[in-house]
Amino acid sequence: MNFFCLTPSKLATLMAQGADTIAIQETWKLLEQIASMHTGDYVLYAQSRIGKGGGVAVLVRKTLRSKRIPLTIPQHDTSLEVVVAQVALDQNRDLIVASAYMRPPPQVTQSFRRLVNCLPASTPLLLCGDFNMHHPQWEPFLESSPSEVAAEFLELCTYAGLTLVNTSGEITYARGTGERSCIDLTWSRQLTVSDWSASLSPPSDNYMLTFTLHQAFKDTIPSAPKFFYSWGKCKWDLFVKDLDAKLPAYDYKKCSTGIKAFTRALITSYRRHCPAACTRTVPGFGKTLSWRQSGWLPTARPAICSYRCPTVRQKCNGQGVNSSSCSESACATRIHVESAS
Repeated sequence: MNFFCLTPSKLATLMAQGADTIAIQETWKLLEQIASMHTGDYVLYAQSRIGKGGGVAVLVRKTLRSKRIPLTIPQHDTSLEVVVAQVALDQNRDLIVASAYMRPPPQVTQSFRRLVNCLPASTPLLLCGDFNMHHPQWEPFLESSPSEVAAEFLELCTYAGLTLVNTSGEITYARGTGERSCIDLTWSRQLTVSDWSASLSPPSDNYMLTFTLHQAFKDTIPSAPKFFYSWGKCKWDLFVKDLDAKLPAYDYKKCSTGIKAFTRALITSYRRHCPAACTRTVPGFGKTLSWRQSGWLPTARPAICSYRCPTVRQKCNGQGVNSSSCSESACATRIHVESAS
C-alpha cells in the first residue's frame, strides 16, 4: 500500500489488520527514521527514500522466519525503489516478497529488469508496488493508447513469468472527485492468490490492497523410489571368476575391441552375481540402453591404460593377461573416470 508519509499511527492501523506480510510504498522516511518506529509483532525491512517522497518497506510477522535479499540499485537510477524479503513458510517452502515504487514519470531501467529476472525462478514471488503505469491490461477504461514504457513494462513482467493479480478495472488510486486510476499493481509467480480487493483507506489517496495466498509451493517432481540392497551379498568370487573367463587374449593392435569385450564381460558378471537392486541403482544396466548410452563403455585413456602390457615371455608364447587384478584395476579406473566426468 502507498501510505503518503508513514506515521506511527498509520503503521499501528496497518498492523492491526493482522496480515502476515505487509508491503508499503512512499514512506517518506529515511532508514533511520523507520528503524525508530515500533513494529510490534513484525520484522521491518526498509529502503530509504530518494529525494522527495519515496521510501519502501516490507513487514513480516515474527512468527515467520525471514531475511532480506540484498538488491543494489545504482545511485544514478532514481526511478526505482525496492526492498526484497525472503519468508520461510515451512522447512522446504519459501516466499519472496518485494515492495517497489516507481516515481513519475516511470521508467523501465536495468534495475527493474534485474528485479524480475534475477530472483530465483524456482521460488514463489509476490511483487507489490505503486508503478504509476497506465495500460488497458489493468485499466480497460483507458481512452488513449498505452505509452511505450507501459508496453515494455507489461512485456517484461509477462516474459518473467509474472501474473497480474489485480481485478481488471478495479480502482486503486483516487484523488479528488475526478482522478481515478489503477496504478497500484500486484504481481505473482507460482502463487495461488484469491480474495484480492482494493478498499479505500482514509490515510492515503491510494487504496489498501488485501488478498490471501492459498498456496506458495507445489511439488511437481515425485521423489525417486528407494532401493534397499547390500553389496556384501554380492558373490565376488564368482564375479571375478566369470569375468576372468570371458576376457579375450590381449592384442595391442585391437585395443578398441578389447575394451568393448572387457566392458561386456564386466556388465554380464555384474548382472549375474550381484543383487538386482544393485544393478538398478547403477545407470546403464537396464535392458534398453546400449553400451555407449549406458556410459560404461570405456573411452578415456586411463581405462585403456589399465590393461597391463604382457611381458616378453608372454608375447613369445602368444599369451594375454587375464588376471583378476587387471580386471579390478580397469573397473576401478573406469568408475573413477565416470565419477569425475
